[in-house]
Amino acid sequence: MRAEATRMDALNAVKSSAGPIRVPLGVRALFGILMVIGLATFLIEKASDPTGTYAAFLLGYMYFLMLGLGGTFFIAIHYITGATWSVVVRRVAEGFGSYVPFALVLLLVLLVGIPHIYVWSVPSAGGEHGIDITKGGYLSIPRFTMRAVLFVTIWALFGWYFRRNSLRQDQSGDPRLTKASTKMSALFFPVFAVTFTLFSFDLLMSLEPTWYSTIFGVYCWAGLWQSSLAAITIVVVLLRRQGSLAGVVNRAHYWDLGKYMFAFSVFWMYIAFSQFMLIWYANLPEEIGWMIKRTFTSWGAIGIALMALKFAIPFFGLMHQRAKESEAVLLTIAGGILIGQWLDLYWIILPAFSPGAVVFGWTEIGVFLGFLGLFGWALTRFYSRHPVTPVGDPFFEPSLRYHA
Repeated sequence: MRAEATRMDALNAVKSSAGPIRVPLGVRALFGILMVIGLATFLIEKASDPTGTYAAFLLGYMYFLMLGLGGTFFIAIHYITGATWSVVVRRVAEGFGSYVPFALVLLLVLLVGIPHIYVWSVPSAGGEHGIDITKGGYLSIPRFTMRAVLFVTIWALFGWYFRRNSLRQDQSGDPRLTKASTKMSALFFPVFAVTFTLFSFDLLMSLEPTWYSTIFGVYCWAGLWQSSLAAITIVVVLLRRQGSLAGVVNRAHYWDLGKYMFAFSVFWMYIAFSQFMLIWYANLPEEIGWMIKRTFTSWGAIGIALMALKFAIPFFGLMHQRAKESEAVLLTIAGGILIGQWLDLYWIILPAFSPGAVVFGWTEIGVFLGFLGLFGWALTRFYSRHPVTPVGDPFFEPSLRYHA
């Protein structure tokens, strides 16, 4: 009885201390400054180079949207598998998902830039060669717009549903909310698989509409999931150091997060090699042009950096169990993965506009900083309004006591 009372006292102490975080005024100001820098960069550069500016906007938009979607994916896979270990860090992922509604608003800006970056939107493009770059009418501005808005709206609604149930459960502790979210997760996965694949085709593959890869959607998802795991890991470590997750997250939770990053670095490399190998082996004219400009020009160095940051360093760096439990190692490797994910999207997008030489300047930096400021503001806004742990979840206590 005494041991049980001690255990309950400890649990109640954790629950009572698990409240919203206090965001320093300086951090809020920093995110605001970054957003102003991004907006100013976009408006100034757009006047002189609309194509390059909208390309940089697409890069930042896809990067942070993928992180937001990765948070929702993390939540859904947690529910559908009945995972216990991840309960204490689920609220971190919910914060990531809270960014997606902002991405829906930013999508309107990207849609305005369609004529500047998508060659299929220009009626005369490809006409002299008799090439149908609209894919039989699939690529048209009205259809593209309708699909993009519909898909991001669907993702935002899924994330909202998961967050609503989780936050309600903080107050009620009703296990039926977990069951409801589990059922919704079963619907989320097939819907997400189809919509994200088409979204990747539309926004990224159609930059060069005569090229195609049937594995491209999986490749984009592999990058989304790997980078989201890295970002979630970084936020978990920072919140533990800040004190919000102290006594909640332990070495076993770190080990599982590190294990995920290790496993999906291998998966990303497998998909990347599969795409490259199939294109190289088939040697089809409509496929090899896309890969040649990204391999046998100065862009090839970016490809090598990708393999190092997204595969070699995580694979060898996280091979040992102790490395997976080290905050310093996790932060370093997760940071490298996030840099690699940005380079990956950079490598996909920018060669469509500069096939022979790597382009990098203030436009890409400034616009990215604006997105970073908005993403950071969205996260801190969520964490400052809600407890950073789902204390009402019926599996919160087993997750708290989790040991791998």
